[in-house]
Amino acid sequence: MKIKKDSLEALNEFEAEIGYSFGNLSLLQESRIQASNKKTAFFGDAVLDFIVSEFLFMNYTDLEQGQLTNLKSHLVCDEKLEKIVKKNGWDDYLILEKGIAGKSKKMNSTFLEAVVGVIYLDGGLEPTEKFVYKYIMNRKEAEKAMKSLISPKVKLYEFCQQHYGGFRPESFMVSQEGPPHDKTFTMGYVLPKEISGLKTDISGEGEGKTKSDAETKAAEVINQQLIQIGIMDKE
Repeated sequence: MKIKKDSLEALNEFEAEIGYSFGNLSLLQESRIQASNKKTAFFGDAVLDFIVSEFLFMNYTDLEQGQLTNLKSHLVCDEKLEKIVKKNGWDDYLILEKGIAGKSKKMNSTFLEAVVGVIYLDGGLEPTEKFVYKYIMNRKEAEKAMKSLISPKVKLYEFCQQHYGGFRPESFMVSQEGPPHDKTFTMGYVLPKEISGLKTDISGEGEGKTKSDAETKAAEVINQQLIQIGIMDKE
């Protein structure tokens, strides 16, 4: 028999799913109602922001403020939160406003923020941290996000440092075009065969409105070649 979404049985089932028993079940019900959970989600977003910020601050002391901000944004973006909701099947517990046919990415991410908010309101920081660390963010997730945020230039430099005796490829300008106020740069990198031990040089060029952007694209071209021949990891 299918459980009614607005029943006590559905609430108890959802409690079991998220691993937290509420003293005030009306809070959990509030988080589930798409038409009225935005205020709770606002609060939950702030709680989630604090928990993730504290974790990153305490565990990644070598990162600059901008790097920490980018990492946090990557860990708790709408896309990431929506994937967590879908992966666990929690979207089945979200009650939509009449007339709305389907659940959007924003609805699902707002729902998860609201759940974080009501766990905090009901039980305080400790159970909320437990929930966040279990389902949303932990060291493994942070390390995975770190890898995806490493710029192609840094990835190329670190690879060469580790595999080619500290060699650091230097960028060079291929061309620059356009008026002074609107230039387009083409930059390049070369990994010489004498350094890599490969049969040919590995080279790449990239175009951008700044030299740095063009260098990033050129480094990515080289990285993709190194990945394709199997000597650089994809992640």
